[in-house]
Amino acid sequence: MHLLLRISVMLFFVPVNLKAQTSLFLDSLLRTNMSNFAQVFANPDKFKVQIIYTQINRDKKNKPFFTEYTLNTSDKYIYPASTVKLPVSLIALMKLEELNIKPATIMITDSAFYCQKKVTKDSTAENGKPSIENYIKKMFLVSDNVACARVYEFVGHDYAHQKLKEMGYNNIRLFNRLDGQCPGDTSKTTPPVYFLNENNDTIYKQALTLPNEKFKHPISNSKIGKIKMANNQFVSKDFSTHNYLTPTDLHSIMKKLVFNEYLGKHEKIKLSNAGRLFMLRYLGLYPKESMFPKYDKKIYYDSYKKYFLYGSSVATIKQDSIRIFNIVGRAYGFLIDCAYIVDFKNNIEYLLTACIYVNEKNTFGSGKYEYDKLGLPFLKELSWSLYNFERTRLKDFAPNLSEFKELLR
Repeated sequence: MHLLLRISVMLFFVPVNLKAQTSLFLDSLLRTNMSNFAQVFANPDKFKVQIIYTQINRDKKNKPFFTEYTLNTSDKYIYPASTVKLPVSLIALMKLEELNIKPATIMITDSAFYCQKKVTKDSTAENGKPSIENYIKKMFLVSDNVACARVYEFVGHDYAHQKLKEMGYNNIRLFNRLDGQCPGDTSKTTPPVYFLNENNDTIYKQALTLPNEKFKHPISNSKIGKIKMANNQFVSKDFSTHNYLTPTDLHSIMKKLVFNEYLGKHEKIKLSNAGRLFMLRYLGLYPKESMFPKYDKKIYYDSYKKYFLYGSSVATIKQDSIRIFNIVGRAYGFLIDCAYIVDFKNNIEYLLTACIYVNEKNTFGSGKYEYDKLGLPFLKELSWSLYNFERTRLKDFAPNLSEFKELLR
């Protein structure tokens, strides 16, 4: 019996709730196609696997309808690593639009105390000047942490959480800007920022900003693994002062970004279509396709941040039919990818977010994790399993994906 028919029949007869059905679907599909990773599915707590797959169907007017399937989703702590760059960038563009400032406007970052960095130049930009636009490009193309820090400093701790709350994301926490220069609560204090016109006149000044809001971590237990102290004793690693972004919320943000124009008034992200398309373009481009900033292909190869389908192991991606608009995270043994995957030739599209924890010793400090041995191969095979399923799945109407194809020209 065809796998889709077999699973559909099985779901029809099992008297379980909808969430259990969606888990059953993914569990059945993936166990059938990913037998090499039976140990991962058999030990969900150890590997902290979470998967969200959104199936997309279109009507004759190309309007999308969504069916979501999940496996092991929960609010248990997952270190989001660089995936926080997606909401940070989104909020930065929203703030610029509120201020009526273009993303390419020159932005000078001042320094108010020891760990802050004054920035007046950017050699990777076409005009040699820093801007939110160029910082976002660097975050999305090669996951640049310094760029994230500068954008976070413009956004600000309180404003970021205010906007997240307005969008319905009450439990996301953006406490750290990823550059490591400002420890603890000092990372929440942001330096003065100036925006200049082409004549170097200041058109907007943002003063040094202290955090007024104190947000507690939304979950009671964010301790994972062990970390070695100076006295050679091991203690639990506490992530309560770190960023917090669940795969479910990350997936939701990506979904809204891709399909914002089709959402209801209260669901839509308050971002212009130009801002949305800018974000999607640089989430989808390979580093070699950017002129400013420009990257050495030997270092920043095509699949540098494409964990799905390529496992970050393909130097040159020759085919141009399949494209991935995504954000990734990699730290402390956690691997995360959140993507909108399309195939222009075969009319395939789906949203996929997944994370896995590959820290066999469950300790931190050595930097030795099983990314290449287990984590990346798992994400690669997972995404191909769903791609192959999508390729055989019957649809009433083929999607018109021209909008996304044009973005990459």
